[in-house]
Amino acid sequence: MSEDKSKNLYDQRNIDTLEMVYGSGYLSAGGDEEVGRVLHGFELDGRRVLDLGCGLGGASVTMARDLGATDIIGFDIDEVVLGRARLLVEANHVDDRVRLILGNPGPLQFADESFDIVYMTAVACHMSDLAGFFREIARVLKPGGWLVGSDWMILEKNRAFHVWDKMLRDRGLNFYFVDQAAFNVALESVGFEQIRFNDRTDAFTGFSAKTSEQVANELRPSLLSSLGEDGYRAFKHWSEVRYAGLKQGGMLYQHLYGKKGKSIQC
Repeated sequence: MSEDKSKNLYDQRNIDTLEMVYGSGYLSAGGDEEVGRVLHGFELDGRRVLDLGCGLGGASVTMARDLGATDIIGFDIDEVVLGRARLLVEANHVDDRVRLILGNPGPLQFADESFDIVYMTAVACHMSDLAGFFREIARVLKPGGWLVGSDWMILEKNRAFHVWDKMLRDRGLNFYFVDQAAFNVALESVGFEQIRFNDRTDAFTGFSAKTSEQVANELRPSLLSSLGEDGYRAFKHWSEVRYAGLKQGGMLYQHLYGKKGKSIQC
């Protein structure tokens, strides 16, 4: 993990706002059901899982509580979100199966071949060196282990994409969006095999439409109370621009999978 993500750290108000919109344990849309979709067909019992960029802990809890995982490491570089994740883990009584670790940007602090599965949600889009990022994931995977996750990708660099991308940059956030072909090349270049993608853009367009409607209507009083007028206006604009980026063909949201092959050089 080579990027300095200090500009992307969350404060408690950010966390409270996003959980209000996306549900307990989540910083983005989809929730428990989407975690189950990403991991459909994967046996987690007896496997060691790294939840990379675990955020508020929703995915780690879902894997332990609902999907049979018994050995999960939730890793993040943000102490504030991990504090919330710890509360969620304890409240769901999965602290015997989930261990949360605070780390630093840079190489992962785990030994070679430590995990059977690396799970991630919207982490790769923060990495300028995508191949280097995937190489580091491959290093900590056991032979035959799987990278399983989802991420944002460019569909077309049209006006909707540029508006979305500029808004993020204007807010000081470090995103490095690329298209699906670039993901595929980066995964192949470090030796991942059986690479596949599952397009979830339509579903996330629907999530974004619903979010925009809720922010403008039923959630408005709570968000105004939490964020104030200026903060609410900025958050509403955020939700509208992201919806437009998906609806107008600028962005994709994809599940992605790759198996650690014998040819991987770590």
